[in-house]
Amino acid sequence: MVKATNRVWRRPRSLFEVVRDAKTAEEIGCNLADFLDHVNWLAQRTAAAVRVAASLRTEPPRTGDAVQDAYLAAVAAHVAHRLRIRVPAWAEKKCRRLEHPWFALPDAWARATLLRDSPAAFRERNLFTTEDALHRA
Repeated sequence: MVKATNRVWRRPRSLFEVVRDAKTAEEIGCNLADFLDHVNWLAQRTAAAVRVAASLRTEPPRTGDAVQDAYLAAVAAHVAHRLRIRVPAWAEKKCRRLEHPWFALPDAWARATLLRDSPAAFRERNLFTTEDALHRA
């Protein structure tokens, strides 16, 4: 969902582009989904780890929303762990971690499931999501 200009549309190729090319939280979500598709495509190619590491290297701008900022860091860390590459330094910053827990589902009954199922990169940042939060069909 890279913003339309005189250029041809293409998926964001980095988390930096995910944020840079969005004007709203909803656009960040759409761009993030497109970026994950790009990462999945890269993962099937030769030298995938090098290419994905490059796509994670540049720190995305802060969004002004602590949850989104932590979520982007969790995505970077999760993808890095999955491909056995180094987590980018920006994703480990304290400002990319939440002080208080955030749950993807607001219902109290769901919290136990989210606590159990959240990927480690998310739990480490006090984000509690479903285990398939980053799954793309």
